[in-house]
Amino acid sequence: MESQWTEVHRTCDNDPNKISPISSLVWDPYLDLLWSGNDKGRVTSYYAHDGMQRYTSFKGHSDQQIRQITLSDRGIISLSSNSLQMRNRRGLVKWNISNEDTQDLHCMTTSTLANNELLVAGQQDDLLVVNVNYGTISRKVSGAANTVVMKKASSSRLICCGSLTGEVTLRDPRTMKVEQRVQAHTGTLSDLEVSGNMMLTCGFSNRQGSLMIDPLVKVYDIRMGIRSLAPIPFPSGPVFLKMHPRLSTTVFIVSQSGQFQVCDVTNLAMGLHAPAGQFYQIPTSSYITSIDVSSTGETVAIGDASSFVFQYADRPDYSINAYSDPLEAPDPPQARPNVSMDDLSPLSLVGMPHYTEPLLSSWPSNMTFDVGHPPPQIEEEVLRNMKTIDFVGYAPNPGTRRRNQVVRRNNQKNVNAPKFRSQQALELLRGGPVDEVDDSMEGGETPKRKLSVDPTGLKMPSSYARVEIQYSRFGVEDFDFGFYNHTQYGGLETHIANSYCNSMLQMLHFTLPLRKIAISHIAMDCPKENCLCCELGFLFRMLEDANGQNCQATNFLRAFRTIPQAGALGLFEPEQPDHSISYSMLIQNFIRFILEQLHQETFTPNSNPIVLRSITAASEVETSSDMPSTIQQVFGLKTTNYSKCSHCSNEIIRTTYPYVVDIMYPKKLASSNVKQDQRIKKRSFASLLKTSINRETKTKAYCVNCQQYQPIATKKLLRELPSILTINSGITSSEQASLWRHHANGNGKGTQASAHNTTTSPRTDSDSGAESPGGTSKTWLPERLLIRIVEDEIDIKALDARQPVPIELLVGSQQLAVYELSSIVSQVQSDREVPHLVSQIRIPTAELEGSEKSPWYLFNDFLVKNIEADEVFSFKGSWKIPSILQYTRVDLDQLLDLSKLPSHVDLSILFRDISITKNPPSEPPSYKTLSQDEMPKAGTLISIDAEFVALSQEETEIRSDGTKSVIRPSRLSLARVSVLRGESGDMEGTPFIDDYIANSEPIVDYLTEYSGIEAGDLDPQTSKHTLVPLKIAYKKLRLLVDLGCIFIGHGLKSDFRIINILVPPEQVIDTLDIYYMRNRQRKISLRFLAWALLQLDIQQVTHNSIEDAKTALLLYKKYLELRENGTFGTVLEEIYEKGRKSNWLKATPKDSGINSPAVLTKPGTPSQYKR
Repeated sequence: MESQWTEVHRTCDNDPNKISPISSLVWDPYLDLLWSGNDKGRVTSYYAHDGMQRYTSFKGHSDQQIRQITLSDRGIISLSSNSLQMRNRRGLVKWNISNEDTQDLHCMTTSTLANNELLVAGQQDDLLVVNVNYGTISRKVSGAANTVVMKKASSSRLICCGSLTGEVTLRDPRTMKVEQRVQAHTGTLSDLEVSGNMMLTCGFSNRQGSLMIDPLVKVYDIRMGIRSLAPIPFPSGPVFLKMHPRLSTTVFIVSQSGQFQVCDVTNLAMGLHAPAGQFYQIPTSSYITSIDVSSTGETVAIGDASSFVFQYADRPDYSINAYSDPLEAPDPPQARPNVSMDDLSPLSLVGMPHYTEPLLSSWPSNMTFDVGHPPPQIEEEVLRNMKTIDFVGYAPNPGTRRRNQVVRRNNQKNVNAPKFRSQQALELLRGGPVDEVDDSMEGGETPKRKLSVDPTGLKMPSSYARVEIQYSRFGVEDFDFGFYNHTQYGGLETHIANSYCNSMLQMLHFTLPLRKIAISHIAMDCPKENCLCCELGFLFRMLEDANGQNCQATNFLRAFRTIPQAGALGLFEPEQPDHSISYSMLIQNFIRFILEQLHQETFTPNSNPIVLRSITAASEVETSSDMPSTIQQVFGLKTTNYSKCSHCSNEIIRTTYPYVVDIMYPKKLASSNVKQDQRIKKRSFASLLKTSINRETKTKAYCVNCQQYQPIATKKLLRELPSILTINSGITSSEQASLWRHHANGNGKGTQASAHNTTTSPRTDSDSGAESPGGTSKTWLPERLLIRIVEDEIDIKALDARQPVPIELLVGSQQLAVYELSSIVSQVQSDREVPHLVSQIRIPTAELEGSEKSPWYLFNDFLVKNIEADEVFSFKGSWKIPSILQYTRVDLDQLLDLSKLPSHVDLSILFRDISITKNPPSEPPSYKTLSQDEMPKAGTLISIDAEFVALSQEETEIRSDGTKSVIRPSRLSLARVSVLRGESGDMEGTPFIDDYIANSEPIVDYLTEYSGIEAGDLDPQTSKHTLVPLKIAYKKLRLLVDLGCIFIGHGLKSDFRIINILVPPEQVIDTLDIYYMRNRQRKISLRFLAWALLQLDIQQVTHNSIEDAKTALLLYKKYLELRENGTFGTVLEEIYEKGRKSNWLKATPKDSGINSPAVLTKPGTPSQYKR
């Protein structure tokens, strides 16, 4: 056989009390099941696919060993030493034989004469013939004692019996008389197999009074007597044999140690040897006890004494049987009686069980007591400063609470959400009060809340709390995001899977080199469908244009979910997170993954721009393959790794570019030695960072020279400094977190001074508590770092941020650099609530708002707020844990030349017809792509409409007052987008984009009534339309936005939101807003406007994006005509009046007084839309 056998599954009994050696295995020839029996009499069946799941399990023979299992179409027959029974495959007993005739049974086989006869033998004197239909012994045959193995030879219709003495006898099935006999082995027989006219045996030999396994498999020809053939050598000692069911000359030979061989008997008989690749080793920790091959011969099961079952297969898509019957599913549990209850139903309808004595719940009044609140948790600052005498502890009063008073905790969340936009507009019309928030109170903080912020930093400010989107009946557009953001920087929305990445995405956005790399990447033609660099570039363009609007990372997170490596690294957020989840470790793993992924996506030999000036000037880099990628040039720490074997002194040297530095803490942060404990706590951040970059470790690893595992000494030395230094705090325990809080609390109330203050000379200090000349203490986390590489050593010192950086340090060197803290991502958690992540970012000087005093901003999802530097460098309270720190070189402009990045925008996608459908459309396309003469430019009018499908249903809850509240709206995905020419001319209204979007996610509702999308339209195998990936359609729209086109449509705000693109307001003309009167509180649908104003009847059966886009274009042109005539206001009033009279198309045209509408058709072609 030329196929290779590999392990596909491994299973065992999970209950340690049921673990017992596997004694018998057999594949079911009728179902995809594997049956096993063990030494304790338990019979178990496993479903052969989906990880060998257990199907049935039952105790068959008390505590006796299951010696053999035989299967028929009516059930399973199991044999123990003194009983034989048949059960159905669910475990119900059909018959059982256990009497004086069943004393020491060993084996059984079906008769060659009748299918309903079963031959059973053992060390007892008689061989039993059992009628399977009735479960009775029909006759007994004497003279068959000591039979341990019994098989039938189908070709000669003989019964082959092997005994304890090593003799094999061939019996006539009619008379059971011995026809032939041979002494196969001098000891006992281990196994016997028959295939056609060949018989194979293995067993033991008696050597010097001991039984030894024969290293040969004996082969016999049983056609004319018993003729010995060439044996099969098997040095490991054969114990089990199994013939291949389809290849009559192929045999599986298994040893007790776990080695098995697949060989062809005829080749070996002619003197040929099996190929070396046909020997396999089973990874067992004990010894092999059983084996069986499926009826197709494509998979084999092997059991051992440790209760393990190993499944091997010779192909990935193996099958158990050629034709298997379907499995019988378990009976569904009986449903409990349904008792209908409403507000008027008495509780007695539920009923009570009959009882004759008082219930346990019937407590007398004198046994009920009011339970007080649990004692409050002692603050960590008190515990840290506590001293103990005997068993009494005392500590200084921190002064955070009043004497003899404890703040009562309220488990309900602090709801401080703004009113919905619809409520604000209604109150404005009624002349009522409207929420007014001072611009200086970002994040919706009122002056009262501003004063309630804890000045000590021990309590979490309200702006750091988790923010949630509230939904009204008008959807998410009714939520007032502006309440949380009064800045020019865009926030990111929540309620999206894996939106914990929002804080990191904001940090990456304000990392200007990465932003320019990503935006430059989307200008090129990237063939990868789920490219995270492309999605980052699209997201960064939205955030650049946001101007304070809320944005979404929907498309990026969708592409992120499709990366297999992300799932393997456990980077996906659980569906129901709880308070125990560590988002800090999750985001630290994410930053490693995203930088490595960006490196792989941007590094191509043909396009690898060199932005590092030192590489451009150097001459040692000869080929593009030797050059580091753009991501490595910006984030990579060029490091030399030395790995030296302690045994042979073989040393391996390689160069790597890690993107992140993990802080390594002392092994013992808490010591019984007071001086040592104080020395650990006095360690500066600079010293920790130094030991984390240049590290020496000793581990046991594989040595190539020694060809075995040896102690390996590893040393990492930094060779070149990065442009952006990213640091993972690596906090995994409360002791490590307390190190940050200890230094923060030990520095008094002074913090980092503003970076704008300057003095005359620089000052460096690596001690955490040193005083500066001005008398203000520094924080433990330095705002500036000086890092110098001197040969194999590095020197890191903290610089005083209040003093200017000397000119001699701004030289763009890769051996000496000054870094300034640019952002921090922290995990925030209040009490036992679910934690979340926030980012504190120093906005680059070129993008700062001129009116703000501090360059630091808080990004808490869609809450954006200007903060003071004190909040950034303070870690006093346990509610905030730093996760990721980012330092940026102050001489970044001298170090990087970002003008080398590609700047040419590839516009060819607008002029190409792209489709991934496998089924070419039978009809001509509904669009005509742009020609080179029709290049869009700033101000070009285009009309757009999109259709969507639902990926998840709406989640709602019914409140106690009967009202319905939306917890989370349905998740929609773009399914079709159509863009029409809007400029006057012959091609006006002709589509140039009509793309259906391929969707790999499960679709729960195609929304055909509203979208016109049907099942199969988005599948490349069945779609008859122009089908493109989402990225292609999105890139077309992104180019049109960047070219300055004016988008015309109806209800474009919601369309752009689902598409996840932000179009500047000056480039949007929405007919929903044009034909709207604020005092009427109703926005008019596209269908009614077309009916009342254009005399067109659209959307008769379903929606069509081309039809809707063309109607919106006609409405806009009609608006221009009415405005030019000065009658627009009057016509709009008449439309509202017509809508009121016709109940907004709920009455017939005759009743409403509106002329019968026409049907919109494409000029020059038959009607495409039926009435």
